[in-house]
Amino acid sequence: MKLKFLLFITLLPAVTSGQVYQRYILLKDQLIVQLTEGNLHIIPLSDEAIRVQWEKGRLKEDREFVLVNKFPPPNFKFEETSFNLKIITEAITVLFNKKNGSIEYADQAGNIFLREKPGGRKLRADSLLHQACYVAEQTFDSPKDECLFGLGQFQDGQYNLRNISRKLIQVNTQISIPFVYSSRGYGVLWHQYGITYFNPADSIIPLVKKDTFGGVAGDKEVTTTSGSQKVSQKQSLYSGQFNVDKDGEYTFMLDLKNMGNRHLVIIDGKPCIDQSNLWLPPAASKLVHLAKGKHNVQVVCNSANIPLLTWKPAEDETVFRSPNAKSLDYVVFHGESADEVIGEYRKFSGNVPLLPLWAYGFWQCRERYTSGQDLVETMKTFRQKKLPVDVIVQDWQYWGKNGWGIPKFDTTHYPNPQQFIQKLHDLHAHFCISVWENPAKNSDIAKEEYLAKELYIPNSLWLDIYNPKAQQTHWNVINENLFRYGVDAWWMDATEPENDALAGKKTYFGLGDFYRLTYPLFVSKTIYEGQRKTDPQKRVTILTRSAFAGQQRYGTINWSGDIGSDWDAYKRQIVAGLNYSLTGMPYWTTDIGGFFRPGPSQYTDVKYHDLLIRWFQWGAFNSIFRIHGYQTATEPWNFGPEVEASMRTMLNLRYRLLPYIYSEAWQVSGKGSTIIRPLVMDFKDDTTARTLPYEYMFGKSFLIAPVTEPGVSKWSVYLPKSTVWYNFWNGTKHSGSQTVMTDAPKNQIPVFVKAGSIVPLGKFVQYSSEKTMDTLEIRVYTGKNGEFNLYEDAGDGYDYEKGEYTITAFKWNDQKQLLTIAGLKGSYQKHLTNRVFNIVFVDDNHGGGIEMGNPQRIVHYNGKLIVLKR
Repeated sequence: MKLKFLLFITLLPAVTSGQVYQRYILLKDQLIVQLTEGNLHIIPLSDEAIRVQWEKGRLKEDREFVLVNKFPPPNFKFEETSFNLKIITEAITVLFNKKNGSIEYADQAGNIFLREKPGGRKLRADSLLHQACYVAEQTFDSPKDECLFGLGQFQDGQYNLRNISRKLIQVNTQISIPFVYSSRGYGVLWHQYGITYFNPADSIIPLVKKDTFGGVAGDKEVTTTSGSQKVSQKQSLYSGQFNVDKDGEYTFMLDLKNMGNRHLVIIDGKPCIDQSNLWLPPAASKLVHLAKGKHNVQVVCNSANIPLLTWKPAEDETVFRSPNAKSLDYVVFHGESADEVIGEYRKFSGNVPLLPLWAYGFWQCRERYTSGQDLVETMKTFRQKKLPVDVIVQDWQYWGKNGWGIPKFDTTHYPNPQQFIQKLHDLHAHFCISVWENPAKNSDIAKEEYLAKELYIPNSLWLDIYNPKAQQTHWNVINENLFRYGVDAWWMDATEPENDALAGKKTYFGLGDFYRLTYPLFVSKTIYEGQRKTDPQKRVTILTRSAFAGQQRYGTINWSGDIGSDWDAYKRQIVAGLNYSLTGMPYWTTDIGGFFRPGPSQYTDVKYHDLLIRWFQWGAFNSIFRIHGYQTATEPWNFGPEVEASMRTMLNLRYRLLPYIYSEAWQVSGKGSTIIRPLVMDFKDDTTARTLPYEYMFGKSFLIAPVTEPGVSKWSVYLPKSTVWYNFWNGTKHSGSQTVMTDAPKNQIPVFVKAGSIVPLGKFVQYSSEKTMDTLEIRVYTGKNGEFNLYEDAGDGYDYEKGEYTITAFKWNDQKQLLTIAGLKGSYQKHLTNRVFNIVFVDDNHGGGIEMGNPQRIVHYNGKLIVLKR
């Protein structure tokens, strides 16, 4: 990034003269405020969503990638006073200050929940490779008690993002989505498609290179866009000094410009940023408390990187800055709950389609299976050992002699794709396969399909997926060579595209820098629309490494990329997944056990087994449950009987929970909900809960507290206030607003259930559709009123979009001790007509753990209303 961009905030006055108020134009759908420079558009999208656009001259972005759903504008009132212009919807009041040009947002009660900082809206004319653009910047006030979350998936371990600096680009292990959610009950979509800086730190610390030295273990082999390669582990040491004017908090960002493998920043002898992996994103950040005066700093990074270390004082503000913008554009969403905020965002950016039922089971993945027979034999072993599984995944290199990245089976090892995939289906497994967007140009398919139509980005390995012809051609190739054989799901790898490959490139839409974050959105669009058109009755399921705002509408699941395999990497994934889930993206997973594994020692190393067991336990409470590892046989039996037994327990628990999980998935699709729920979503007024980085809700009922340290048998868990909690494993009750020390033996993850929860559990099964859900255990956690909607549909296909589903509503009245099972609602023609509900009122003698509880009541349900007295 150019130095002038980094210094932008310090070069402009506090009040921008170009934003002096002139007059206004009131239209049916918006208020246009004419300023001395350009027009400010204040657009109510709905009662709960307000869009703000500031445009100068003719330069603007006409392409809409995110807010694709259009609705009639809401009715709103307009008022003018000597000080303000005011727009009033049913939920939000927007006040434009005539004197300083700033905007405030208030709720129905008149409480200001978000305020622009006066003078904090900026558009500076610039150019990029001879193309006109702006540096767009918006500063909001941020009260000291505010917590901010989201922005996607990052590896720096930062949870509360207030005053954290972030560089939003797309690279392996980092997903950048310019959306934040606030503990004050609002969300902001920074509506830009290019590189973005969040709370940019503009003060540069000059660094002097001191030394270069070899890594601990020499060069390492990693996966790259052209296969396995050696990556240098040589590291360099830099040093510098800086001075701060007062005691306080300061944010630091280390930017290596390109991916590296070492982030180490030491201030006055104390490490503040410290991370290693064979792949690391270019930037990492940290908030540090410093005393007034001079400080010494050291930086260690890969010798191929040139580090830039910047800092700024922590202030009561939040800043977005995009240096390659065509206008300033953001959207504010507000609601009484996090689900209302996220749901409103999805209303405009696209609803979340239901994944097939089997996608919520276990995904068996490794790098890599080497033949169709290898896949089949592995699945046979799962079935013989009675280890539940629904999906098996083929990683890269299946293309063999066809050429790098060509989506076509090498007939040497996969001689009859349709046959081996059918064998997998006969074993009740679903098949997922890896696809890349950089097919080798010297291959026959590339020459005939992609090169002949000029579908690559010029001077690039990557397809120009923005081009509709490239989208259609790419799907046709995938359909002809893969989908028609029975492939069930897609693993779209390296969809960033890898290594930030759009910078400086010309694409179908123009200069790639303007669309630098959006490539994964169009990859997902290509597969989703292609498959739905080809087979309208097979739900699209896409596992992908990158994402952008709006991608949730394409049936995608993200995973956290090529991560390490130590306790530190594991903890970072928990934080990364929680922040990712607050960007409106509900489906996420990780490489359980880490991608870069310890090598052959992992199969017998008891210390690694401790980590693997704990990681697997947490994985069972991810929205998608998946294992993976580089050059690793990841099947449970390869790690010995103790690990296999522990994994079996979690697999069985996951499958017993499928009725609960699938019903929660319907809430995601139908009600704007989220399965992986940072505690701020349900306990935003609990100041302790909302800042905890390693606890979360799994759906609306389960509190998950994964063990993140080795060798422990007890674990400290904070129970949020305003409710009673049950230990899932033994049924004991605890009051909220306290920290408890709970048992955490190696085969148990700490799990608590909120009072008022009604949880359906199914039978023990080996795959999601092995047995019908005609008999369910219904666990009722008393102590508070509660309800649960049990969802049922065909498990695949899109008839549910036409209303082909049923809901069985359960309601618990704690005062009257009544359980009501409502009459069946919906129009799914093949619904279960007779069901058995084994009702268990949980206490320390009933309903604890994974095994089926002894029911206090047995209910034969035929779709008619039933009311039970406990």
